[in-house]
Amino acid sequence: MKKAFLPLFLAVVSLVAAEPAKYVTIGDPAPALKPAKWLKGTPVSKFKTGHIYVVEFWATWCNPCKENIPHLTELAKKYKKDVSIIGVSIWETAKPGDGDPMKKVEAFVKQQGDNMDYIVAADGPKNVIADSWMKAASEGGIPCSFIIGRDGKVAWIGHPAQMENTLQQVIAGTHDVAAAREARETRLKFIRPVEEAMAAKKYAEAAKAIEKAIEARPNLEYPLTYQRLVALFHSDVPGAIQLSEKILEESNQAPGAYYMISSIFASESKLPKKAYEFGLQIIEKARSQAPRDYMLVAIQAEASFNIGDKPNAIKLAEEAQAMADKEPQASAEHKSLIKKNLAKYKAAK
Repeated sequence: MKKAFLPLFLAVVSLVAAEPAKYVTIGDPAPALKPAKWLKGTPVSKFKTGHIYVVEFWATWCNPCKENIPHLTELAKKYKKDVSIIGVSIWETAKPGDGDPMKKVEAFVKQQGDNMDYIVAADGPKNVIADSWMKAASEGGIPCSFIIGRDGKVAWIGHPAQMENTLQQVIAGTHDVAAAREARETRLKFIRPVEEAMAAKKYAEAAKAIEKAIEARPNLEYPLTYQRLVALFHSDVPGAIQLSEKILEESNQAPGAYYMISSIFASESKLPKKAYEFGLQIIEKARSQAPRDYMLVAIQAEASFNIGDKPNAIKLAEEAQAMADKEPQASAEHKSLIKKNLAKYKAAK
């Protein structure tokens, strides 16, 4: 498995709130829709049996939400016979002097015009809808969509950009709600504590959460391998080295395993020195298997920089850049990253 060290950023909003009065998950009856105001389209007072709904939560300040508006409009038109799309604005805020947040939402929806061609509503300042849906479902990031099946129950919860395949299954009647519920419960119970600990850089806590998840669900061992290694290299280097060697042995020294482990030392900038020393050894072995792989050289450069070896980082980055320039299949994105990192190394004191 190749794990790139290009960062991926997701726009989320973190909530600090008390436990919801009622938990909502896949397979449960959908909460009621009683927003403060309907802004566009025919209001939905209740979910009609036999019809499918998508309730998508967004906010005017959320750029990923705004970027997803054309996609929702496309889905609304494509599946208008079976599905009603409802966008509900939540968590709207206003700076002093901005006035009523509802006015801001109304102006935004009006400005969107046909670009936002589906039903739109807005929650009020008391977060009634946000609490009964998002908070009750333990969701803290937007955009977030709920698919409501023909039976009025929640069929799926997730990011709207990943929704269409499931929506097609719900329309066709082939969606496995029980399996989806089990997958979500697994994530909420075992995966989310890992994600939260990793995000907070509580690596020892994350390592323990991963061990607990694997003990309860052995099938999670492979999907959590990378996070497990990162957590251990931060908090327990001997344990991380032992696990790395086990992975390499069980994979028969597969190039992909070397690549995955090597990438950690480029993506993580504050590991203990012993971790980088081991990492550089791993990268050397990886390069011996793939001597023409310019990305491995770039990874080695970043790892060298992270351990404080600026001269070697510059040398390796220049080597990676030259190799990439000669490689017809080298992507513009990779070339740009190598160039950017080289400039970073040269500018560092």
